[in-house]
Amino acid sequence: MIPDPRRPRLFVTGLGLLTPIGNGAWPTFSALLGGKRLTDRLERYLPDVPPGKIVAGIGGVAVARIVADDPAVELAERAAREACERAGVPHQGLPAFLGTSKGAVAQVGTGVGAAGAPFAPSPEWYAMGPHGYLSQRLRQRLQLRVMTHTVAACASSLVALDAARRWLLEENAAEPRSHALVLTSEAALTPVFIHSYQRLGVLAAPTAEGYRQNPLAQRRGGFVLAETGAAVVLKKIGDGEKIPHGAVELLDTGCLAEGYDLLRTSHQMAAIEQLAAQFAAVRKIDALHPHATGTPEHDPAEIAALARACGASASGTPLYACKGALGHGLGAAGLTAFVLACLACRSGRMPPMKWLEDGTMPLPGGFLAHAAGCTLPMGSAHAVFAAGFGGHTAGALIAGA
Repeated sequence: MIPDPRRPRLFVTGLGLLTPIGNGAWPTFSALLGGKRLTDRLERYLPDVPPGKIVAGIGGVAVARIVADDPAVELAERAAREACERAGVPHQGLPAFLGTSKGAVAQVGTGVGAAGAPFAPSPEWYAMGPHGYLSQRLRQRLQLRVMTHTVAACASSLVALDAARRWLLEENAAEPRSHALVLTSEAALTPVFIHSYQRLGVLAAPTAEGYRQNPLAQRRGGFVLAETGAAVVLKKIGDGEKIPHGAVELLDTGCLAEGYDLLRTSHQMAAIEQLAAQFAAVRKIDALHPHATGTPEHDPAEIAALARACGASASGTPLYACKGALGHGLGAAGLTAFVLACLACRSGRMPPMKWLEDGTMPLPGGFLAHAAGCTLPMGSAHAVFAAGFGGHTAGALIAGA
């Protein structure tokens, strides 16, 4: 694709990520390249461990376990600080676009904090709710200028990315727009949410033997829930301006709503197909990062939709499903996959998916899923997707600069 010289270009200049297997973006990616999974620690669990302790123990991020505030606030703050430090921009006054599904909910109905100590929600929390509280606490801690807080189920953080991109590209002579922070976190490993996903039939069997998330595999049992914090800094570059070293270009974003069912995914997944076709019209997609939840119904429907959109160009295109290693970060899942796609783009490497060693589900269109990982040429284009309850759908297209 030849950029339009009249239109500014957007680049990802800072990345932040906290997951159960890594305290930072590159540490997490390095762990993924080494084949690490958050469920590796299940080997230390005895068979009689209660399901709730398995889910919370496997999916928790260590730095958020003992905090004075809600762990979602802690995860978001740390991810934002890392992204801003990498981008070389101060976080004070930075326009921020938040996207979360649950918000700050760790204390809902429990009366205890994340570490089990007595915890009394503040009057602010009762007044503003979990999403308003998270926004307000980040304003206080980081002096961010919170522009929007999107709630769109598992697509929340990629919808926030789309909002940030559109805001940066708007012409506004009275307010020069150069940077934006996209920020997300989820820490909802509480009994009420664990049981709700279990009742819906989308949670993997919460036992030491069965609690695995295996997207794109022949045997797919459901979600492994995980805490996550992720952030990216976007920078607008005008014609003739120098592109930052190591930056990844954000070529396109999109978000759609598919009113099929309150919870269930459409069998056609027309929204995913439309977004993939939109991205394929911008430039050839070299790698795909599907939402791929690891449930029996979702994965085949999504990959079929991507194959229809990409057509003949799909043959040989690798897929990477990060939830098999990191679990499902709910509203943070989309931006988590986006951060990993940026790192894959910069390194030219796609992490292994060791859970596919026992067999990959049928992949239409000639797509490939490499259990041992693969390499890609530098400058490759990656497309990332997220799809949530209620038909919320979003995606993004990036390429190496």
